[in-house]
Amino acid sequence: MGIRFLVAIGLALALLLVGTASSQGMGDRRSVTGPSVVSEKTIIPDYLSPYSAGQPEWDPYGPGGYSGSYSLQIDPQDPVSRGLSIKDDVGVPNQLYLQRGSELITDGGVLLGEPYTLWARVAGKGSLLLYDRNSLVLNQGYVAPGWYRITGAYADFLGAHIYRFSSAGRASNNLSLLVDSGGYPTSHSLAGRVLDESGKGLRGARVILSNNEGGRFSTTTDAAGYYGFDVAAGVYLINAELGGYSFAPTTASVWAGVVSAAKPLVGHPISPGYL
Repeated sequence: MGIRFLVAIGLALALLLVGTASSQGMGDRRSVTGPSVVSEKTIIPDYLSPYSAGQPEWDPYGPGGYSGSYSLQIDPQDPVSRGLSIKDDVGVPNQLYLQRGSELITDGGVLLGEPYTLWARVAGKGSLLLYDRNSLVLNQGYVAPGWYRITGAYADFLGAHIYRFSSAGRASNNLSLLVDSGGYPTSHSLAGRVLDESGKGLRGARVILSNNEGGRFSTTTDAAGYYGFDVAAGVYLINAELGGYSFAPTTASVWAGVVSAAKPLVGHPISPGYL
C-alpha cells in the first residue's frame, strides 16, 4: 500500500508540473505568441500643414472655401522703384511681405476696415496660389520669376490672418497680420465708417443695410463717422445718404462669431447745379 500511495502521489505531481508548463507556453505550441502588434496612426505635424496650424475655433471662411468681401489683383511691380525696402529677411526663395509705410515686413498689423498691400517675390515659373490660413484667396494661373504687388485686400474682420503662397512647387514664408479694432465699435456684428474725400468721418449720415431676403436696416453715424449693426451672418448691400453728398453702394460679408467690417463709404460732394 505504501509503494502504491507514493507512486500515485508522484504521478499527480508530474501531471501538475506539465500543466503549469503548458500554461506558460513551454509545452504547448498553441500558447506561444509573438509580440503584440499595435496599429499606429500617422500624425502630420502642424509645420507640414501650415494653413491649418493654429486655426481658431471659429472659422470666418467656412468649410466651403473663401468668399470674402474683396477680390485681389496681382501685377508685376518692383518695390525698389517705389522706394520700398525689405525690413525682414526671410531667407527662402519665395518671399511674401506686408507693406507698411516704406517697409516690407513679415509680421505686422492693420486697423479694421483698412486696405493693405502684399508683395510677393517669386523664384520660379508656374502658378501662384495664395492662402489665408487654409483658404485659397488668389489663384494666378501663371507667373514668371520676379516681384509682384497684390492689392485689393482690406481688413474685413477683427482677428488674425496668416498668408502664405506656393509657386513652382515651393512654399513661401508665413506672413502674420493682426487686425486691430482702431476706432471701430466692437459691440456689433458689423461695423463701418462713412468718410468724405479727405478721409474725415461724416457725422449724421444715414446708413442703409439690405440683403436679398428682403431685410432692410438703417442707422446713423456718430461724430467720427462710425456706425454698427447687429445682424446675422450673410452678405449685405450697404449705402449711405447725407445732404450734399453722393455715395456708391458696396457689399460686406458678416462672419459668425467675429466683428466684421464693411469698406468705408466715401461721400463725394454734389455740385449745386445737380441738387
